[in-house]
Amino acid sequence: MYFYESHLGGIYTSNKKYSYDDLYCDECGDSDWYIGEYDSWEDYIKDIDAENFIYSLEYLSEESGLSVARILELNPKLGEDFDE
Repeated sequence: MYFYESHLGGIYTSNKKYSYDDLYCDECGDSDWYIGEYDSWEDYIKDIDAENFIYSLEYLSEESGLSVARILELNPKLGEDFDE
């Protein structure tokens, strides 16, 4: 499963790896970003750099189909406050 971040916001997955040309938006000149290849949402969540992750736990739960509690089990740092 390939993970991407949309230039319009949000994360999506695909069963195929897209080329840069596939990810480029002719309308605005921006493009989506390839995050990486993971076997599952759980594997992706374990790998998230919590300090630079901009989405909410609720958004991640909705997209992945996992509970917020399960997400925090997989990556406890996502529950920490980095505004210190």
